[in-house]
Amino acid sequence: MNAARLIAIVGAVTGVAALILQFGLMYTSMTAQGVSGGAVAWRYLGYFTILTNIFVAAIWIRALLRPGMPMPRLEAAGAVSIVMVGIIYHALLASRWNPQGLEWVADFTHHTLVPILFALYWLLRPHGQLKWIDAFALVISPLAYCPYALTRGAFDGWYAYFFLDPRHMSVTQLATSIAGLSAVFLVCALLLIAVDKVLAKRATALSAPSAA
Repeated sequence: MNAARLIAIVGAVTGVAALILQFGLMYTSMTAQGVSGGAVAWRYLGYFTILTNIFVAAIWIRALLRPGMPMPRLEAAGAVSIVMVGIIYHALLASRWNPQGLEWVADFTHHTLVPILFALYWLLRPHGQLKWIDAFALVISPLAYCPYALTRGAFDGWYAYFFLDPRHMSVTQLATSIAGLSAVFLVCALLLIAVDKVLAKRATALSAPSAA
């Protein structure tokens, strides 16, 4: 068994377990306050972190079920999104709360362990298929989240992240926040493509026959 497949197994099991744990914690807490199960699911799916962890778990599961059918752009998109989940959380959100017990386990898995595992997984995958123009495709998911989050919030008044909360920001500030996030994601995508090209060249050089 190669290292990438082993990481995919560990990542898929760990990631899915953490997703179930997180939903269970939210369900227990929110239903105790009289919130319906449907409303809990609605809130659960409002977090970019949750959606991205679902995304990369699905990528891992697909890779395990169809090992002979790699999808480099899909895996790269997952890498960009989940790495940025970790970066944004630790840069902007981690200091705002102090989870304990099982909440800490779910938090650590979603924001630290899964991003690290998926980054390692991606580094071990075949490289050389990405083009610079693919950077725009790699950020479709995070860019689509912005209108998704704002539309949800317009209906129920709840926003998962303070930097996408129009109740406490002017239109200009909100636009600046979205533009800044978009730029950071795009830079991350470009860096990932650069790494892909370097790894592809290295693999080609290592596989080339040595001179006599």
